[in-house]
Amino acid sequence: MLSILLFHQYYTSIIPFNFFHNFGNWGVDVFLFLSGMGLVNSLKKYTLKVFYLRRFFRLFPSCILCGTFRFFLILLLGSFSVLFKEKLNYSLWTLASLDLWFIHTIIILYTISPILYWLLNKWPLPIIIVILSLYFINGFVCTPIVGIDWMSPLGIASWTIERLPVFAFGMLISIGNIRVPSRISLYAFFLIIAVCMVLIGKVRITIIGLQTIIYISVAFGMPALIYLLLRIVRMTPTVILQSLNFMGAYSLEIYLVHEFIFWVLQVVYINGNPCFLLPLSFLLSCFSAYLCKRVTTLLMSYSSWR
Repeated sequence: MLSILLFHQYYTSIIPFNFFHNFGNWGVDVFLFLSGMGLVNSLKKYTLKVFYLRRFFRLFPSCILCGTFRFFLILLLGSFSVLFKEKLNYSLWTLASLDLWFIHTIIILYTISPILYWLLNKWPLPIIIVILSLYFINGFVCTPIVGIDWMSPLGIASWTIERLPVFAFGMLISIGNIRVPSRISLYAFFLIIAVCMVLIGKVRITIIGLQTIIYISVAFGMPALIYLLLRIVRMTPTVILQSLNFMGAYSLEIYLVHEFIFWVLQVVYINGNPCFLLPLSFLLSCFSAYLCKRVTTLLMSYSSWR
């Protein structure tokens, strides 16, 4: 979530913020990798009906609340300033946060995850080969046509297939109960990550090549990253851990509101001080996410579903 926040900030280009701004999209892949792992645990624990109900009520109340808030605020701001009209795009899709590509993708991945779980249990290697083949076919055939247009049916399918391998890798690792590798393997994983980071930073890579390197880094580096984080957690002050836990618990809501808040601040403070705008945008995003989650939790408490 931190990398996604830094990826969408345009306030400063100094190190290390410029790295995340240029290449922070790997945060989405880490998110989807972990989602794949978490959904396997959920599929093992709940019936299919309860699984889908839990996914629905986790996703749509926040999407609708945040989307409706953004929709009407954009209308209000647009009536005051031409700059807001030019900067902020909206449509009826915004009411359900479906103007954000990730929401389309996560809905599709949530929907197909039980089928994918069954297939990966039965034929893990052939299914991974099929998924990777789809990924490369999509990259060579659909990606050049779609570009950044994720709102068309082809765009939604293309952007989803582009993220499918890392999601499937997460599911596969959770299904296989793969443990933290040996110390020698950890060094090898760290080396792979380091090499990939150098390549990303020094070489001009095509979209297909960059995304492939990101997938390799995430898929093979995740066990090493988890191991490293567990070691760091033991030495991390409680206050920092609580902040990170907050961002994890409210990650969906932060994602839904943060980019809109960043854009608004950019328009209001065109020549603002980055040292002021960057932390302000982070704080406002977290506060808005907290309010959204509180409201949706309150509304859910009055419903008959538990």
